[in-house]
Amino acid sequence: MSPHIEREEKTMQYHVAWDKDNERGWFEVYDDESGGEDYYGEGGLSFDGNKLYDYDGVFSLDSAVIKCLKEWGADVSEMEDLLE
Repeated sequence: MSPHIEREEKTMQYHVAWDKDNERGWFEVYDDESGGEDYYGEGGLSFDGNKLYDYDGVFSLDSAVIKCLKEWGADVSEMEDLLE
């Protein structure tokens, strides 16, 4: 018997930064309603040039963070492969 999971719909805030000179970045994500009391995540981003090759702080990098970095010109192909 599998457990029943109730899903909640939340509006999330995302903050993403990329320091291209030092090949690193960070992200923070939290729910609007509670200001991050209910849902919160943060972590670091590691780049080799424009290629995102690693992250820390969460089990899975949120697709909104990946999309943001891609729009800024980062090569996020390795992280996109993990989402599939």
